[in-house]
This record gives sequence, structure tokens and C-alpha cells, in this order.
Amino acid sequence: MIGVISGDIIKSQKIPKQQYDAMLYQLEQSLRAVCNKTTLWNIYRGDAFQLQINQSEEIIKTAILIYLHLKLAGYELRQSMALGSIDNLRSDIKTATGSAFVLSGQGLDKITNQRFVFTIAQQTVGESFDLNLAFADTLLSKITQKQANALYVYLTHTDNSHAALAKELNTSRENVTKLLNLANYQLIERFIVHSEQVIKTIVKGVI
Repeated sequence: MIGVISGDIIKSQKIPKQQYDAMLYQLEQSLRAVCNKTTLWNIYRGDAFQLQINQSEEIIKTAILIYLHLKLAGYELRQSMALGSIDNLRSDIKTATGSAFVLSGQGLDKITNQRFVFTIAQQTVGESFDLNLAFADTLLSKITQKQANALYVYLTHTDNSHAALAKELNTSRENVTKLLNLANYQLIERFIVHSEQVIKTIVKGVI
């Protein structure tokens, strides 16, 4: 069972033509920043992307990090996450098939006001997980660019003490604490840890 994320920039059609190349460059840079060397990804339809995550328990954290990285650059993103099978291993995921790809793509086509949706092939993840994702979705949609930047750095740095982050962000420790609190960083971090545990249990049950 693998994870697949399909996503696109919200209201990209309203971005002026002279700024469109900058948007595409930022999307590529965000994917490169978040994804490791074993994560396959592809940009298509101009403002959309799809990526394959073999460590399926990392799918929620990956989606949140991509969202934050683009948010701190001023872009809003929606993502459809799915767990399922892959029918054929390909170095280029444009030609890959399987339920994970189908469900992820279908979820993106159906998404409405959410930033994140999550589905699993042939089963449900449960109402409590869906509710937690909805809460995380709401919290993340309300953060500012500066808060997104602080939260991204907090979630990606080994030493994420507020003093160390203050040096990284070139600001005061007090300001880092304020930004992280406004971003509800503890709740987001707890949800990421919870999601990893839930997905590991799901995958173990399937195997």
C-alpha cells in the first residue's frame, strides 16, 4: 500500500500571465524542498502535481509541509491524499496505475472548499480521523505567511527549540513563540504524529 497526493494551486487562473512562470517555479521548488530522493513526483496541467510516497505513513506530514512551503510564498493549495495499491512500478509516475492514483485524482476533482481530503482503497479511515483532518484543515487555512514559515521550519528542523528557530528565522525567541502559537503548532504536530500511527495500523492490517 502506497500513498499518492494530487494537488493544485487554488485560483491559479486569476494569477496574471506575467506571474505565472514564477508560480510554476515556486511549485517545483516547494516539491523539491519537501520530497526526498525516493519520492516520485510530476507537475502537469500547469498548476497541478502528483507524487508517490512509498512510506505511506508520511503522507499527511508531506501534504502539510508542501502546503506550508507554498503558503509562505503566498499561494494557496488543495491536496487529495489516498492510500491504495500500485499496479506497475514506473520511474515516471505519469504512466503509473493503481487504486492509489485513481482515488487521489478523483478526490482532487471532487474537492470543494477543503484544503485536504483523504481516502483509502476499499475501506474508510473512520469518522474521528476525518474530523481531526477537518480541524487541521481549518487551522492551516487561517494562518499567515509568517506563521506558515515559522511552522514549516519548526516541523523540518532537528533542533526546533524556539531559541534555535529564532536564529534560523532571524527574529526574537518571543516572536517565534508568538508565531507558532498563532499557527497552533502543538495541535498540528500532534495530529501529524496521530496520523502516522493510524496509517501504520491500517497498512499493517492490510498486509
